[in-house]
Amino acid sequence: MSANKRIEVIIDGMKFYVLGDDNESYVKNLAQTLDEKIQKTYNSNFRLNQVQSIILCALNILDELERTKRDKIDINSMKSDEKAMLEKVEEIKALKNTIENLKKENSNISSQFTNTKEKEHETVEKLKKANQINVDRSKEIATLKADISAYQEQIKELDNKHNNAQRRIIDLSRELESLYDEK
Repeated sequence: MSANKRIEVIIDGMKFYVLGDDNESYVKNLAQTLDEKIQKTYNSNFRLNQVQSIILCALNILDELERTKRDKIDINSMKSDEKAMLEKVEEIKALKNTIENLKKENSNISSQFTNTKEKEHETVEKLKKANQINVDRSKEIATLKADISAYQEQIKELDNKHNNAQRRIIDLSRELESLYDEK
């Protein structure tokens, strides 16, 4: 059970009793704030009577309330926007990590590419040297073939001379035999 308290307050020179279970100092502070606002409204325009000042003050308070409600909605909207922004920040962090990982991977691939290029260059140089050796050997082989052809020609000539010499020997041997036979 809540015990309703009876709290006495004075607003714009009038005494009121507020019933409720709220804290007495809280209710008195509200009444004092309202009294100050009514006095401020009344003092800002001396042509207003008491009722007009109270109505204008109530209108100002309602305006403040509506603005507060809109601000609260804006704040809630900002909170949801903030949540979305935090999600985007997390997404950005994740993307930054991905970028860093991709940079590292790219660096590794670039290093591998550079190493492969160096190996390719070394291999090309080895192939050039091997090709030059093959060209030199081909020239040497061509020279040796030419020498062989020349030697084969000499061998043929020497074979012909040898055959001619053999025939000459045979002919001379026959002549000698025929000379011995005649004697």
